[in-house]
Amino acid sequence: MANKYLDTAFVDKAIKFAVDAHSNTERRGKGFPYVIHTLEAMEIVATMTSDPELLAAAALHDTVEDTDVTVGQIRAEFGDRVASIVESESDKFIDGISEEDSWRIRKQAAIDRIENSSPDSKIVALGDKLSNMRAIARDYHKSGDSLWKIFHAPGGKSDHEWHYRGLATALRDLAGTEAYTEFVNLVEDVFGRPEFELIDMSRYTESGDGYTSLSYNHDGGKLMIKLYYDFIPEEVSITELKKSRAIADMGINIPKATRLVTDGKRKGVEFERIVNKKSYARAISHNPEKLGELSREFASFCRKLHSTPCKTELFRDIADQFIEEIKHCKSFTQDEIDRMVRFMESLPRTTNCIHGDMHIGNALIADGKQYWIDLADFGYGNPMFDLGMLHFICFGFPSEEDMQRLYHVSCSQLKEIFEAFLCGYFGEDCDIAKLTDEIAKFSAMHMAKFDARGTMKPHMEAMVHEWLLDKIQ
Repeated sequence: MANKYLDTAFVDKAIKFAVDAHSNTERRGKGFPYVIHTLEAMEIVATMTSDPELLAAAALHDTVEDTDVTVGQIRAEFGDRVASIVESESDKFIDGISEEDSWRIRKQAAIDRIENSSPDSKIVALGDKLSNMRAIARDYHKSGDSLWKIFHAPGGKSDHEWHYRGLATALRDLAGTEAYTEFVNLVEDVFGRPEFELIDMSRYTESGDGYTSLSYNHDGGKLMIKLYYDFIPEEVSITELKKSRAIADMGINIPKATRLVTDGKRKGVEFERIVNKKSYARAISHNPEKLGELSREFASFCRKLHSTPCKTELFRDIADQFIEEIKHCKSFTQDEIDRMVRFMESLPRTTNCIHGDMHIGNALIADGKQYWIDLADFGYGNPMFDLGMLHFICFGFPSEEDMQRLYHVSCSQLKEIFEAFLCGYFGEDCDIAKLTDEIAKFSAMHMAKFDARGTMKPHMEAMVHEWLLDKIQ
């Protein structure tokens, strides 16, 4: 069967122009024609857009920097939009200074241009930089540190690390695309785990608190940070950053995660700020008359998440995560731990998405859209684990003060929320009492996991027995 007709004349013209411009030139140290890189950049751009001008700009992105072609020629052949993108992609060499001596100046200028460029230019830049990073990763695993000798960077690997981490930050608006996730993963593969960047807290205002972290808004209006309390291991932040990027790639609506940050003591993650947002907890506290409606809306959002197939190669089954952690419980006997493990091993398994920390404080509403936040425990598996977390929030805190501080509603309202949620999730005719009793077992598993992490409150041990251990053998 013939392929569907598509007018490719503009892109074909750009490809031919690039082939002619780069003819008889080698991709440095590769032994193949240079134009293969520009075509790979174009292919990467095609994963983000089908806009023919952006595809053309990707094919042409190195013609001004690396050949005799001028910006004026690109403008004459392909128009202002393509020409301006190609120009923004071109390094500016400095007269009288060698390529090596000017390397860091030129790369910083390029990072700054990308940081301040249009969304279109960032897409083309990512195509170029990901193609470069793919080649570096392949060659680094073959040649090791001898690879850096073929480049002009005077500082070798450390200069390239600075450069590519800077590019990752400059391109963070594209977080959530598969291309960006692949780029940052390759940067970390070659250069190691990302560093926590020190931030100026004078530019941030506290905006909310939670069980393990505090959040702050940046005075620029576009960013916010989540800083974990200092007793939370830094791996939690690193995991949240990586998972956030991969979760966005699955089409799940979340704020874009950009980088790891620290105030010098606490560590956390920087995110895109969702303006005019409210958590479901805040929305219910401000509109108590809509408690049932909002709880059912939240339930629908949860069902959508739980029906989304997960990339199982990137995440873990939540039951396996629980089993691994609960084996390290300190407040329970070995027999009790064994019984909890057998309970989890007996559960049905699925491969759909699980939030891992699902409750009314971790889902946002803004301008008619819904967003998930706090994704460090994201995985796949039995959705009852997520419902167990909601049950824990609604029934596991005896203190009215804690409820108001963390979720802005009363203990009695939380019980109403849970019942309305069950009706929204399972249907209006569901057996609330029976479901609550079953879900409580999973709530107990979360409490036991807190014990393994050293964050279990004194009253929780009794609840684990009441809700789970006294009911299973």
